[in-house]
Amino acid sequence: MKNGLKKRVNPGKVFLILLIIAVVILGGLFIFHKIKHGIDMKYLTENGYYNPISIGEYSVNVVKVGNENGKGKIVILSGMGAGMSVDLRTMAKKLEKDYLFIYIGRPGWDASDDIKDDRSIDVIVEEYRKALKESGIEAPYILMAHSMGATYGSYWVSRYPEEVRAFINIDGTYVEPLTEEEMREGSFGNTLYKIAVNLGIGDILLPVLLSNDTNLSKEEWRTYCIFQLLSISSDAVAKEGSVINKNRNAAWNELRKTDVPKLYISSRDGDLSDPESKEANEKELIPYLEKMGNYEIAYLPGSHFIYKTEPEKCEEIIEDFLRGLK
Repeated sequence: MKNGLKKRVNPGKVFLILLIIAVVILGGLFIFHKIKHGIDMKYLTENGYYNPISIGEYSVNVVKVGNENGKGKIVILSGMGAGMSVDLRTMAKKLEKDYLFIYIGRPGWDASDDIKDDRSIDVIVEEYRKALKESGIEAPYILMAHSMGATYGSYWVSRYPEEVRAFINIDGTYVEPLTEEEMREGSFGNTLYKIAVNLGIGDILLPVLLSNDTNLSKEEWRTYCIFQLLSISSDAVAKEGSVINKNRNAAWNELRKTDVPKLYISSRDGDLSDPESKEANEKELIPYLEKMGNYEIAYLPGSHFIYKTEPEKCEEIIEDFLRGLK
């Protein structure tokens, strides 16, 4: 350069250029997310995975699969995870020949409307009941719950036993008396998730980060990922997560002995000669089941998601239990 002088870089100009590039990229991702959202909702609707049912000021997604004129109606109460109407079916496909499965997405979950209202257990159970009524599905129901869904099922079967033909609990969360301090504990919020999803980052990263551990087909996997994406950023899911322990305690207080047949499938080892297994049963599982009465336990050691890891064995246990119902 002239006089051997180097041209000095203007930091402000570089920062402005980088800022413009970032805004263009994020703006493009935002537009991409909005377009993809419309495509995803159309895909769910066309494939029978989106059927919004109004339960007042908002709607919940109700998916029906199986035999509507079969031996009974099985209402699925999912845990704190999305997409059970997809990933449970590996286990449930044989049962679908004889039973109607009804998957109800709670607000914020599985393409149901997002809300910021109360997520107490009595509100959630009433939402389930309203969704069934508005869908024209009459009691009695066979409740099939997993994880946190078992808390809602335990409350339901105790408060409205006349509506429940049987309660199948697949390694559900135990309800128990909790202290005031424990009840204040809950999961964290969803601010970062909401930002990531709305900027379209989730559309790209989520399918990579998730594991297709149920060997779903390409179409099923797409549906599962859509449900996950729609759920993780919702206000209702964050609110529900913040009152998990409060709802567990409320369910414990509501538990009553009923004649409703109950099956608990435990992923723990059933060898009660093992001190750890014996202690866990005596302190957690048995007090919970004893308070509801008329129960049986089936031990199927493995993952908490036992319906995914041992679908055939899990289905056999459930089918045998159903066969014994009146």
